Amino acid sequence: MNTAERLKDGSINEQSVWRYIRERNTADRTLVCRTALIDCTREYTYGQMFTEWEHYARVFSALGITGENRSRVGLAGSISAEPLFCFYGLNMTGVTVSMLSYPDFLPSGQWKTMVKTEKLTDLIISDILITPDLWPEIQKAKEELGLRNIILLHSLLGGPCTGPAELIYNEFNYHMLRKLDGAVFMNDLLRKYGSARIIYGPDDADHTAVITHTSGTTKGTRKPLPYTDRVLNTCASNFGKGFHKDSKQFHVAPSFDFSSFLSMCGEVNSNLCNGDTVVLTFFGFLHPKFVRAIEYYKLNIMFSSSFIIENWMKRKDLEHADFSSLQVFSCGGSYLSVEKLRAYKEFLHAHGYDGGIFRGYGMSETGGAELFVPPDSEEDILGFPRKKDQFLVRDEEDGNYYTADDGVRNGILYITSDTMCQNTLDGAVLFEFTEINGRNFICTNDLVHVNENGSFSYAGRANRYFVNNEGIRFEAGLVETALARQPGIGHCAVVPVLDKRIHDTVPVLYVVPYDPVNAEETVRNALVQIYITDHLSERSALPSQFVVAENIPVNSNGKADIFRITRERLSGSAWNIIPVNENGILNDIAIEPEEHPDSITGGTLPEGMEGRSALGLFEFFNR
Repeated sequence: MNTAERLKDGSINEQSVWRYIRERNTADRTLVCRTALIDCTREYTYGQMFTEWEHYARVFSALGITGENRSRVGLAGSISAEPLFCFYGLNMTGVTVSMLSYPDFLPSGQWKTMVKTEKLTDLIISDILITPDLWPEIQKAKEELGLRNIILLHSLLGGPCTGPAELIYNEFNYHMLRKLDGAVFMNDLLRKYGSARIIYGPDDADHTAVITHTSGTTKGTRKPLPYTDRVLNTCASNFGKGFHKDSKQFHVAPSFDFSSFLSMCGEVNSNLCNGDTVVLTFFGFLHPKFVRAIEYYKLNIMFSSSFIIENWMKRKDLEHADFSSLQVFSCGGSYLSVEKLRAYKEFLHAHGYDGGIFRGYGMSETGGAELFVPPDSEEDILGFPRKKDQFLVRDEEDGNYYTADDGVRNGILYITSDTMCQNTLDGAVLFEFTEINGRNFICTNDLVHVNENGSFSYAGRANRYFVNNEGIRFEAGLVETALARQPGIGHCAVVPVLDKRIHDTVPVLYVVPYDPVNAEETVRNALVQIYITDHLSERSALPSQFVVAENIPVNSNGKADIFRITRERLSGSAWNIIPVNENGILNDIAIEPEEHPDSITGGTLPEGMEGRSALGLFEFFNR
């Protein structure tokens, strides 16, 4: 059976990821000569890339980092070629790879907790993510956590998305780390073990190939999501049925780091399976010069978010930016209002893009299953289900489950797919499935409205709490109830806002006072009463910021529309909430006006999260 036939019947998915990619790109000899990766100024054909995988697999085999030894490796990489060579080389030797992120290694980051909970045996880290000052902590943790190997990767910078400061820092930091006792670099290991025999892992499609991590608030951010080889291959096969309807080779640049499902499984793995060119730009959208990659590398597909586009729209130096090479522009990660959709399209069209904006709604846990909005649509909807039996609504009235074909109704949305992640890791349950008609579904906790045309619209949240990385459950309902009883407070809502400084969610309070005069003092006094005088809530659940708004929107059930509040960041005066501690005890609450109320990084970080800010890197790039 040839590759085309195996693709058609799905049997091609029953193998390791590295074998699947190689089979897809060696069926025709000309495919091997295509460009697979562009890393700054370096290029690798598919044939050269496959050879690099083997080089790395030889190193891992020599060090005993194999499935045979039950290895599970934490890989924290910059968006560059070396981490990808590591991933596919590890897949060759049968290892499970947990994709860590650079914020995990910031001061007070959670990498050590992730090593413990995910039972990691080895670590591979891009050297630019750490400093010599952090090395003693890493060495100490190696002994305490029983890590077998810690390997550092050095990647070369260059191209249009970097500047002199980054080039100098990258090389300076590398040479400083090389002087440290115990520092082991991959480039040395490649020379030492270049002729070692590869110990291949078993070709078991049910093997857990990769662990990515959540980015939403439903299950908590930075929670592990294990995917098997079969699921990754199936996702890649499904992806090929979308944009890849002909033999055209696309240029795609990952916007996000490899720890997210979209980046590793969607933007990288799926595109390599389809013979595309993956353009690597080191820090992706976090670098303000990332936008330059579009014109320089003639990118054809861009997966973005509102955060990315709005930052571009504020830039004063993009007047001559050329987006004409783009053929597909997707904006996901959160709801996109019609007003913003039109503004984004106007911006993109002004820079040469002549298409629409693809929108989608889904969960990383479901491996790419989504509600899809056609690029020419301006409907205020979450989207249409690609496969209707994958999206069920539990009716609020009778408790039964329905598809979009069953008519107009409100209910809680449940999703399933053939590419869902596992919900257990080493026997521990990560989250619960809901069995419906013999199939496992994931409850989104989102209330939706099924429209007459079969699309879904958002109607609110089914719960009133959210969980952050530390496992802290912010009881929004409890705080709202206590606050509503305070003098001068009309309506209020506590909502989760993703703070890019710490790759986590923080609570933000929206308040409608009875009297707008001195409203900020009214809110401050209410917070003092709740958190200090009456001790009605824990200090760790103190909101990061409050916004004095004119009104708070409600959904069809008459409850605060948390989704709309979060996506629109309601206008009003914003105030950062500053806890005042004495001997470790909260004894006062100060406030200060926030100059940028629409900032996704505004406000004071909650207790225990202050040391995890990633803005140092972002600000460094902007110097």
